[in-house]
Amino acid sequence: MASTSVSLCCVGTGDAFGSGGRLNSCFHLHSTAGQMLIDCGCSSLIGMQRCGVIPAEIDTVVISHLHGDHFGGIPYLLLEGKYASQRTRPLTLIGPPGLQQRVEAAADALYPGMVDKKFNFPIKYLALDPKQPLQINSLQVECFRVKHGSSKHAYGLRVGVAGKIIGYTGDTEWTDNLIPLAQGSDLLIAECFAYDDPVPSHLDYRTLLKQRSRLGCRKLVLTHMGPEMLARLDQLELDTVTDGDTIKL
Repeated sequence: MASTSVSLCCVGTGDAFGSGGRLNSCFHLHSTAGQMLIDCGCSSLIGMQRCGVIPAEIDTVVISHLHGDHFGGIPYLLLEGKYASQRTRPLTLIGPPGLQQRVEAAADALYPGMVDKKFNFPIKYLALDPKQPLQINSLQVECFRVKHGSSKHAYGLRVGVAGKIIGYTGDTEWTDNLIPLAQGSDLLIAECFAYDDPVPSHLDYRTLLKQRSRLGCRKLVLTHMGPEMLARLDQLELDTVTDGDTIKL
């Protein structure tokens, strides 16, 4: 049987600073197997509305690490489901250990009492573990430990759905764990904050260009770019994405 087509919408491709006016990290995967988000930064609900993504139809959200520009949109997603769309569809939230506590703390800070009141839809939290891939119906999620600040639970992600494999570096400086993460994937989404001056916790363009052949992915696109990268877009050999771009796999 032929594999099911998968489309990826780049809901948000920016960094924590909104460089270039781009929204926080969020990628929407759509296939007949369901709909999911890879990361859900603070501005994700705005990006979904702009891209025509219906929040109430999201089945799963997978979070790479617990920084606001990568998970901070979840309280708004829950708020939208509770009051605007009045969703009943179950929602699975997957991320590093502590995701539920962080989401509930953020939600309570932003909208006191929201978590205490019952939701109209089931919410299930699952923890990422590098030693144990997750299988949720036809979706497979693997995580690889990466280097981002002092966190022991910053991960790159490898998602298998409908016969396609999508890799995502999350935020990280170079680590050889990116090689098995990317190997054989149909698409690798790589953060690339800097151009040729490596900064702690983040990838840079020169390093990715040097390591490209080792990654073994069919297609590589760059995201989460800082001001220096954005100023050099017309000089780059590697492909980049911006808010609203769609990739068919």
